[in-house]
Amino acid sequence: MRTDPKQMKMKKISLGLAMVIAATAIAIVLLPALGVAAQTFSKPALWARVTPTRTPAPLSDVVIPLKPIPDLTSLNATAKLDVNGLIDGKRTQGDLNAVLASNDQGKSRITMTGSLLGKVAAQLGGSILGLFAPSSVDIYKVPQDTYVVVNSLLPVCVRLEATEATAMLDQMSPQSLLSMLTSSGVLRGKLVGQETLHGIPVRHYVIDGDAFLAAAQKSSDPDLKAFGKALRWADDADLYVDAKGGYPVAFRGGFSGSYEPLTLEGDLDMEIELTGVNTDTPVNLPNSCRYPISP
Repeated sequence: MRTDPKQMKMKKISLGLAMVIAATAIAIVLLPALGVAAQTFSKPALWARVTPTRTPAPLSDVVIPLKPIPDLTSLNATAKLDVNGLIDGKRTQGDLNAVLASNDQGKSRITMTGSLLGKVAAQLGGSILGLFAPSSVDIYKVPQDTYVVVNSLLPVCVRLEATEATAMLDQMSPQSLLSMLTSSGVLRGKLVGQETLHGIPVRHYVIDGDAFLAAAQKSSDPDLKAFGKALRWADDADLYVDAKGGYPVAFRGGFSGSYEPLTLEGDLDMEIELTGVNTDTPVNLPNSCRYPISP
């Protein structure tokens, strides 16, 4: 049978066109998949992309677990106050240092030193103690009585009644300061990590100054609320907690505003440290307090 050359040519064209159409259709179907496959193989393997990096997790606010200071039967502590501002309306820059020893008989002794000591002595004992330039001042609290011993050329002992002066002493005590600043109402912060402080394992927290101030101003503790209301701002504070005992070891922070115990208007930096727990240090009145004077 003879084949027409024209028909043969048409069949070749039709077959070629069919192959082109089929190839185009296959390409349309396969190209997206090929593109995804190429993209996948051009990137790291899946396990490499989803493996978490070993960067530290961001810090977050947590409730700081703490054993309250009042739960300790006796303690030793120190406090350092640095001030820059106005005291009694006069420009003042200086410091005040306090060393506390207390025992379970309800007795305590606070020894104060520093450039602001004369001003504190005058506030405690009035015009009598204001005449002295003391090298140190010892405050003894025994059941029912408070004594102030001004150590100058000769020690002078003053017996204080329960007045605003004794209330000021309570507020400036390292124990009172640490109790107030670590009140449960303001104990939220960021855990920085495990550290050692003076050889003691501690947990280091940072307390946000703005959050501390807002909580203090709403506190049910009247002393803490008054302290917060008198402030304009508070720096971020560092709190160190004993890793085993759970009690505060140290607090370091800065504030600006009014601080009534010193009649201060300005900046106040505080460093408070707990140096001993349940040591039951003996506290005995000195001989100068056998015949105390009254302010």
